[in-house]
This record gives sequence, structure tokens and C-alpha cells, in this order.
Amino acid sequence: MRNYLTFAALLIAAPLAAQTPPPTDHGAMSGMNHDAMSKPVTPMPAMDPAKMQAMDHGKMATMDHAKMGGMCGMGGMSMMKNTPANPYAEAGMVMHHKMMVVGSDASETWVRQMIEHHRGAIAMSKIAVVQATDKEARTLAQKDITMQEKDIASLQSWLKRHGKQAQ
Repeated sequence: MRNYLTFAALLIAAPLAAQTPPPTDHGAMSGMNHDAMSKPVTPMPAMDPAKMQAMDHGKMATMDHAKMGGMCGMGGMSMMKNTPANPYAEAGMVMHHKMMVVGSDASETWVRQMIEHHRGAIAMSKIAVVQATDKEARTLAQKDITMQEKDIASLQSWLKRHGKQAQ
């Protein structure tokens, strides 16, 4: 079995090592204006939150991520599929996608992203309540659902107090 695992590790590591470029001395690159690179970059303008909220993110689920090459790990989305040891992968990906919401300023963006973060934690905890084999882990997951729901209510309240639409 150990020989098989060693062989499998080599099959995975060898192509990755072959794709890793050698270290580059960027200071020796001619034609690069390194002085210009040290200047602060102008930040991108904030997106209109009304447009972000109106986007139909549901249609993004039909994207063929496998055609994105190695962007999502080896084999496209294969690293993001649920497994018996990690039944949370897909819920985590949904959470990270939804956390890309942007508010009108840093405070609103933080609140909106935290709401999605807590919703993702609830989704993962619900999976743990059903699938975790350890009783203590299931109990902790159930407690986490209650805490996350309270946090979401608090964040939704902040949005309302600041004249923002709840999500």
C-alpha cells in the first residue's frame, strides 16, 4: 500500500514540479521601470451595490468551470467536489462566491460579506449535524447554527439601521 501511495504522489508531484518555473531575479530585468512600480496603485472604483444585488448569480452555476484549465486546482473543479471526508466543499464554494458582494463603502461591504460568511457556516454546520460521526462535533455544529443565525440577525439589523436593504 505504501508503494502505491508513493507512486501516486509522484504521479501528482512530477507534473506540478515540471510546471513550476525557476526563480527569476526580477531586479536584473532590463526595460522594467521599477520606480513606477513602487508608486501607489489607484484603486478601482466601487461597484454600484444596486447593480450587484440585481445580478442573477444563479446563472453562474451553469458555467463550465472544467474548461478553465488549472485555475481551480488539478482537473478544474475536481478539487471542489464533495467527498466522504470533505462533504463541505460545494457549500464552501457557494459561500465564497456569494461573499463577493460589494456594498457602497467598506463598512457595508464587510457586513454583507459577513452575512454570506455566516450563511455558509450554517450550511456547512447543517451538513455536519447530519454527517459527522463524532457526537461532540455534531453538538458543536448545532450550537454554531444558533450562534451564526444570531450574528446574521445582528448584521441585518445594522443594514436596516443604516438605511440599507437587507439581504
